[in-house]
Amino acid sequence: MVDQNAAILVVDDVAENRDLLARRLRRLGLNRIDEATNGNEALAAIAKTPYDLVLLDIMMPELDGFGVLEALKRQGRLHEVPVIVVSALNELDPVVRCIELGADDFIFKPFNPTLLRARVLATLEKKALRDRTRDELKRKQAELNEARTLQLDLVPPPFAGEAAGRRIAIEALLEPAKEVGGDLVDYFFIGDGHVVLALGDVSDKGAGAALMMARTHALFRALAARPDAPELFADPARAVGLVNEALARGNAGCMFVTFALVSVDLATGAFAYVRAGHVPPYLARRGVGVARLGGGSGPALGIVEGFAYRADRGELAPGDRLLIVTDGFTEAQDPAGTLYGEARIGDLLAAAPSGEGPALPVLVDAVRAFEAGEPPSDDMAAILLTFDVI
Repeated sequence: MVDQNAAILVVDDVAENRDLLARRLRRLGLNRIDEATNGNEALAAIAKTPYDLVLLDIMMPELDGFGVLEALKRQGRLHEVPVIVVSALNELDPVVRCIELGADDFIFKPFNPTLLRARVLATLEKKALRDRTRDELKRKQAELNEARTLQLDLVPPPFAGEAAGRRIAIEALLEPAKEVGGDLVDYFFIGDGHVVLALGDVSDKGAGAALMMARTHALFRALAARPDAPELFADPARAVGLVNEALARGNAGCMFVTFALVSVDLATGAFAYVRAGHVPPYLARRGVGVARLGGGSGPALGIVEGFAYRADRGELAPGDRLLIVTDGFTEAQDPAGTLYGEARIGDLLAAAPSGEGPALPVLVDAVRAFEAGEPPSDDMAAILLTFDVI
């Protein structure tokens, strides 16, 4: 059914031709018809009014139809304004040139009314479909942008201050590769003496992964709010096991989360950690070097229901730094397909002076420089704890 509100511009330097086209269009129920006598008038009208269709003559004074098409193409308007060329030029070359410049169709003069009707209605229908598709894409893009904002709001702000008599600094970073992603980064204090670091990476990307990430984040935060949270996170294997049970139960989509959870006793520096299929954290010891925490391993969350995770333990000394990253860092690629790798991160951490400003942005800049303009292939998340800042 024709949209009677469709706006149409008829461009022709001959008044009789404009009148004939206008009368034919009104017979189709199209009454919003404007006229232009040359290309300059046409461009001025198009700049003011969002037309649904332009019927364009070629041979006109001042600016011909080719010039109008070239101008619309240069302005990027042809995807918004469909153009049917109606011309007495009956050779093939003008037709080819118009199509190459972006015209939707070409009708020879004198035109057949039935053919004009079919092509006008078909072009208006395609225009309406494109408009609906574009509006739907804009709506979805707005929703994704809002979801990205909400997801980034889950990232806790940096912390620098005293806790349990220790001066500590914590940085957290999240950079989704697309609008939303599946990486999770969080930290929270349990009572007065413990801080918990959490980092995860959902197996998929996009909106589904973001929802899985949000669910995982909510589950750990719910555990942190329980009255028995100090005992629960003193052995992080218990907390990880509870979340794994919740994610694995009824997981028809087989989506999983690699995860690292570290619980630090700030008074003593003792820490316990669990790696559920995650990249081993980096431990930079002041004046010693960088080691990897390879223990505390188990399957990713959501795969094996009832799995008994076990925590591994260590101890932080003044000036030590603990870094956890997702594989968006380690698996970043340069144009030749070479991976950034785990060793480069350790080298960069070892070279960065402890306690001298944010380190995670430096790491991100190093990865982006390595990618040399290649689009990121995965989300990036990281958390860095500097213990007893010196």
